[in-house]
Amino acid sequence: MSKPKPYFAIISGLCASSASFFGKLSSLGQEIAENAGYKQFELLAQIACIVIMVLLNACVWRFFVKALHSDGGTLVAALVSAATNYTASALLGWFIFDERTSFLWWIGTALVLAGLLLIVNDDEQTKKKQS
Repeated sequence: MSKPKPYFAIISGLCASSASFFGKLSSLGQEIAENAGYKQFELLAQIACIVIMVLLNACVWRFFVKALHSDGGTLVAALVSAATNYTASALLGWFIFDERTSFLWWIGTALVLAGLLLIVNDDEQTKKKQS
């Protein structure tokens, strides 16, 4: 078996964090429109953000399914997609919305990813024993 290439899982994770970004933008549309003096475009901006969010969620599943069919299998796809999504979401929140993540958030994220990594390693060892 060739070494897994997680391209599709990475794209899936990036689409997931981008979908969350546009979902948050749609809820902030009223505040942005009022501050910019464009109250009449508020509804249009919110609808556009929601449509983009839905399209990005469709992309998440399209690329995640492609990642599931790749050489790495389901567990590697889940690990890479989750890691990409968590990291990209934290970075987007920090750069765009000036959000801060706590040390506890990073510990929780690390524990989730470590758990997924343990499952992936156990699955690989089971496959080696069977072959």
